[in-house]
Amino acid sequence: MQRTRVVAALLVVVAAGLALSGFFSDGLEERPVVEVDDDALMAIDGDYRVWQYTSRSESPEGRTLAINVVFHGDGETVRETLEARPDAEWEETDEEASDADPELVSEIATRDWEDAHGSTRYTYFEGPDGGEWVTESFELHDGEYLGSRDHIRAYESPDGAYTAVQIHEEYYDWFRLRHTVPDINDPAVRLEDDFIESNGGESVSREYRGIEEGLSDGWITVIELALLVSVTGALLGRQTKTAAREFARRARGEAARHADAALLGAALAAVFIGVRVAGIAIEVAYPSLPPKTIAAPLYLVIAVGLPALIVSQADRSDPAAAFLGVGVGLGAGFVLDFAALGVAVPPGLIVHRVALLAALGIVAVGRAADDRPALAVGLLAWVIGLALPLAGVI
Repeated sequence: MQRTRVVAALLVVVAAGLALSGFFSDGLEERPVVEVDDDALMAIDGDYRVWQYTSRSESPEGRTLAINVVFHGDGETVRETLEARPDAEWEETDEEASDADPELVSEIATRDWEDAHGSTRYTYFEGPDGGEWVTESFELHDGEYLGSRDHIRAYESPDGAYTAVQIHEEYYDWFRLRHTVPDINDPAVRLEDDFIESNGGESVSREYRGIEEGLSDGWITVIELALLVSVTGALLGRQTKTAAREFARRARGEAARHADAALLGAALAAVFIGVRVAGIAIEVAYPSLPPKTIAAPLYLVIAVGLPALIVSQADRSDPAAAFLGVGVGLGAGFVLDFAALGVAVPPGLIVHRVALLAALGIVAVGRAADDRPALAVGLLAWVIGLALPLAGVI
């Protein structure tokens, strides 16, 4: 009877977690707007104003993320600058247009930006002859598709006076099987810093445009390419050693008390992190292979492999220790994965991961106690937890 009550309580935790995940997930997607408001058009340079956002369709109703960087330059020049092509040709600054020295060489060596391919997004330009929806002039990314990356979508104004950029941070979520965008402001600052650190800081500025949606903080970064001198940009690495040491300490303490349960938790974490490492390694080794082709079999390792590992090993552990081992071990794997990616995690996904840990914890308890109903309930909760993000609920 007592065991039944425990399982029932855990089920309540799982159900509440999954429900809250769906509730919090509202913050992951921007709510659509009805029309393009004239106040949402930004005057930058030249004859065309640009909409403050990007859209999934040629309509403001598909609004997604906010424009957050503007380059004074045409799309080809901006792309060559970001890619640091050796054959890039820069025009001298017009002395009548600015105070820049026309003898300065405008060659930029920034981060290792590469071609990116993502879902098509549109933005809107309005000029003297009316407005038009346009797709990306180009896309670039710095990072790995199956890891984390900064992703650029660039839109050249119809008159070529400037290039509006939407840059965001995204990471591949193995339970949603797609990218999650936690932030757009920090990536803009990172891109901004690349140019400031290049000794061309006088050509970088920030302007407050009052953008209220699309994950924006209201500011845009404005970069004047013609003022930049020859530089080598720096890419700041992400540090994860502190988090790794803390979780290693906790894992050692638990291992001393319940070796079998601790080893099970460590194995679960190793499998989960190994999936991320394998995905990135294969993507780097075979760049022509579609990322989703790589992700499909690796997802099965998570979906089937994790509960299978618990079923095969948890019978050696005390039920309470098995639950704790799964929660601490795999939970550490989740945290280390996010820490290695260096991304901010939306609260809805945190709650979802806790619910998944509870589901696998029930599987471990059911197996360790030889309680088949509890085992079946845990597996059912796991399947539901996997299905909800795939269905777009989370």
